[in-house]
Amino acid sequence: MRRIEVPQNVELDYNKWCDFLEEKVDFWLKTSDKHTKEHCSRVLLFALLIGDRIGISESEKEVLCHASVFHDSRRQDDWYDVGHGRRAAEYYKEYCENNDLQFKPWTYCVMAYHDRDDDFGIKAMSTEITGREILLYQIFKDADALDRFRLGSDGLDIKYLRTDASKSLYDFAKKVWGQYEQVMEDVRKTIRVN
Repeated sequence: MRRIEVPQNVELDYNKWCDFLEEKVDFWLKTSDKHTKEHCSRVLLFALLIGDRIGISESEKEVLCHASVFHDSRRQDDWYDVGHGRRAAEYYKEYCENNDLQFKPWTYCVMAYHDRDDDFGIKAMSTEITGREILLYQIFKDADALDRFRLGSDGLDIKYLRTDASKSLYDFAKKVWGQYEQVMEDVRKTIRVN
């Protein structure tokens, strides 16, 4: 299998936050096959890649990393579950208050409204954040959308992506899912044989 190459700075941040996700973040919906820690790790990868292409700051990158690892942690089901974003944002805030993670208000907003229509989310956030923070919201929503290939080969329509950097990752996202799917099939074959 061909290895998917990513910039070294993205790989370092990805590994750091994947470890954090695995070790520190608790998910309510433990039986999900769609909104898993693996999903969140792919969203993290896409967010870091989009951010790298756009040239976001270190502080902005942290916002996206925090949002990526916490965003689906408080889902109650695998369907629309409107409100899971706000619940995850509250969990994130509580986690920061009780642990050694610096709370970022932008993360809270991005996460709280990621499960809403863009018009609603941006309007709701406009009283709390403006300008650059809305770009982070768009990057995050695109990163989440780029993992829609897990729902099927036609799970994502490129016209719904918000940024050019996200659109440039469409084929990459399909390849990431294809390789992930192949690895999982190999694991399933091994389990069936043993």
